[in-house]
Amino acid sequence: LFPGASVLELILQPLYALSSASGGSHIYEDCILEISFLLDSSESAKDYNHQQQKKFVLETVDRMKSLQLSSGHTLSWRMALLQYSSTVFIEQTFHDWKGPEAFKSHLAPITYIGHGTYTTYAITNLTQLYMTEGTPGSVKVAVLFTDGVDHPRNPDIFAAIADAKHQGIVFFTMGMTRVAEEVSNAAKLRLLASVPASRFVFNLQEKETVEKIVKEMQECDIAFCTKNCSSHRSESKFVGLNGDMSI
Repeated sequence: LFPGASVLELILQPLYALSSASGGSHIYEDCILEISFLLDSSESAKDYNHQQQKKFVLETVDRMKSLQLSSGHTLSWRMALLQYSSTVFIEQTFHDWKGPEAFKSHLAPITYIGHGTYTTYAITNLTQLYMTEGTPGSVKVAVLFTDGVDHPRNPDIFAAIADAKHQGIVFFTMGMTRVAEEVSNAAKLRLLASVPASRFVFNLQEKETVEKIVKEMQECDIAFCTKNCSSHRSESKFVGLNGDMSI
């Protein structure tokens, strides 16, 4: 569908399509997009993989900037970023958002943690962040970087992801290496992603094999925005940041 398109382009393509279809209409004034990234900073993501995740986030910020300018109207959006290992570091909250350039400057020096993989704690921290800082009625999108391999003592990840989705968070799972494509790991990534899972799973190493996801992504964004998010609004209330959520 989009030959040669990168994973990043395929994820953002629906927003560009929506901008063109709207003709710069007022729907952007009523649609807030809150994007979060959960970076795998465990032993399995050392060196190259950690840098690739950061690069992906930085490129996403730049693409969102161009989307904002090309739409004719300002799309209200902000980002948060967490990285996880045996601990979870909330590197950027939604309240911390001071614009894309400040976000990029804050992300650049973030260093690799390098311990065991406890993805569940990342998800529960993320959910709490959206509940305390998320805007009612916003489109809540999370990109979870994982190859599907967790520490044996990692708590129940499926209970955590179910709770997050119940709060209205849409999940994309982003595999980092070929390890994510092993049978058991691939099955796990599909279960963690939003449904239909086959349309919400990506891999940083396979930049030309996710075109089939684009159509569903476009339908999802249009449903959120053109209907004023009415069928997808979160019921969570905005109550402000409640302390340090690092594990």
